[in-house]
Amino acid sequence: MSNISAAPTAKPEASPDQFFAVDIRVGRVTDVEAFPEARRPAWKLTVDFGPEVGTLRTSAQVTNYGREALLDRLVVGAVNLGAKRIAGFKSEFLVLGAQDGDGTIHLLDPGTDVSPGDIIC
Repeated sequence: MSNISAAPTAKPEASPDQFFAVDIRVGRVTDVEAFPEARRPAWKLTVDFGPEVGTLRTSAQVTNYGREALLDRLVVGAVNLGAKRIAGFKSEFLVLGAQDGDGTIHLLDPGTDVSPGDIIC
């Protein structure tokens, strides 16, 4: 996820087909590693998205969360956007959060009555 410093603006209209093509699921963080090679402070997260999707890794600029706060946390991720190389690391999904006016990312919280692999709709 990137930090955007400009004021938020509305994005162009997307069709329902474009929106529903994105596979958004609940996952559980199973590992958190430092990522000193990244240009901006970030963590490497390993997330279990259940048996259908499996375990995926991503780079996330969510260093406002400590390792302990992330480990075992439920998160929301877009899992079918393809992989991207970030400072030599293969990032396989996009973890979702809300960005406040200071640029800080606050991870979306899917609640407690959901499980890894559950679909966000």
